[in-house]
Amino acid sequence: MGQLEGKAALVTGSSSGIGRETARQFAREGARVMVTGRSRERCEAAVEEIRKAGGTAEYILCDLYKEEAPEQLLGAMKAAFGGIDILVNNAAWWKGEAFLSVSREDFRKGFSEYLESLYFLSQAAAAHMIEAEKAGKIIHVASTAAYYGERGMSVYCAAKAAVVNLTRAMALELGGYGICVNAVAPGTTVTPEERRPGYVLESFRRMGALPELNTAEKIAPAIVFLAGSGSDGITGETLAVDGGCVQIRMPEKLYEEPMTGWKK
Repeated sequence: MGQLEGKAALVTGSSSGIGRETARQFAREGARVMVTGRSRERCEAAVEEIRKAGGTAEYILCDLYKEEAPEQLLGAMKAAFGGIDILVNNAAWWKGEAFLSVSREDFRKGFSEYLESLYFLSQAAAAHMIEAEKAGKIIHVASTAAYYGERGMSVYCAAKAAVVNLTRAMALELGGYGICVNAVAPGTTVTPEERRPGYVLESFRRMGALPELNTAEKIAPAIVFLAGSGSDGITGETLAVDGGCVQIRMPEKLYEEPMTGWKK
């Protein structure tokens, strides 16, 4: 029996990258998983992969930035699985851009609308857990960018820092209901959709204590742990999964070449 046997899990942004791998590992541990995304093709592929491995999964197409998204997603969870036990807020919007070039539209997407969508989906999920009178797990995917500044990522850094502190505040308010709220902070993670130039990735690799950069396969087990009973005594924490980068002082010169070739 898997450590998430019978649990109903909603993983946002799970049609690719860290979210997809998390959904796959959740299903392998016995969870019934709702895959979400905007691409029907990617969502269907993620669900098919899970089902072929013997897991249980459904999908729903959803724009998380729309006001009706929480109601839509929780309605789908109730219809498919009878409710929700685990929420993973993985979806995020990112655009590498210099501070002086950030537009109001990009700021809204990367900070205001992103945090609003995460906040109110968490609120709706927690309300469902409380109404069902059962303990639950809410896990945010933050980033090590929450702990230090990165050039060309001011909006992202600010948003992820907010997620880390929101995790603490939510944990204090929801703990009395048996709901644990934690976060995972991945470091630089290479996914099949990777677009950053090699010299940037090499610079990040040299920052860590381990010889290789992270992949989604290394991030997802930490999320599985926080979703399972083994973490029942943990709440309000952010677990860095970054190969030791947070423990090592950031180099003054992170990139060997200027960022102008990749920031847009």
